[in-house]
Amino acid sequence: MVSPKEVWVWAFYNFILLAVVPYVIFRARGYSSEALNLKSTNLRNDTLVIVVIMAMGCSFDLLAGGFLKLTPHQMLVGGTVTFFTNILGTGLPVMVFIYAILFPRYLKPTGSPASTVLLGGLSYAVLHIFEYWALYDSVPHGLLSVLVVVLTFGPPGLMKSYLTLRTANAWVHLWGYHAITPHVTGDTPMIVDIFRIAR
Repeated sequence: MVSPKEVWVWAFYNFILLAVVPYVIFRARGYSSEALNLKSTNLRNDTLVIVVIMAMGCSFDLLAGGFLKLTPHQMLVGGTVTFFTNILGTGLPVMVFIYAILFPRYLKPTGSPASTVLLGGLSYAVLHIFEYWALYDSVPHGLLSVLVVVLTFGPPGLMKSYLTLRTANAWVHLWGYHAITPHVTGDTPMIVDIFRIAR
């Protein structure tokens, strides 16, 4: 279990290192919002994709998780804290670093949508290589940890990559399959415990 202070340090560290710094550097180099996949070219279509993906994800999360076991107060306060810590700590960093900066750079040299989606999914998995449960104290533990990381985070990374490729808008994956589901719907019970949010 971590402390609330550690949660905020993690969130702001990731936000600054993986979102703010890369974004500022690439904007200063003349990259537009369109070149960084940060502007919708079809807002109506993007909104529809977000709503459908979010509805499906939330349905599965709510059926499988502990969010509905919380009190209304814990859902509201815990959900709000979870939203902000995760949007800073993982949502925006992943969106900017992988899907605004790296993703377009994968597409240009490969020229292959399939390779780009695979590289995007792999990049997402690599960001999780040092999860708290990963062990690197021996070669077998290290190989098993890498395998579990790839199998756990590769599929969501592929989903995020596919959504970004099809819409050319990194915001679609953030709102459709990151910000609310699975983080708020899945992580709120953990945040309630960490922040000791009373019933």
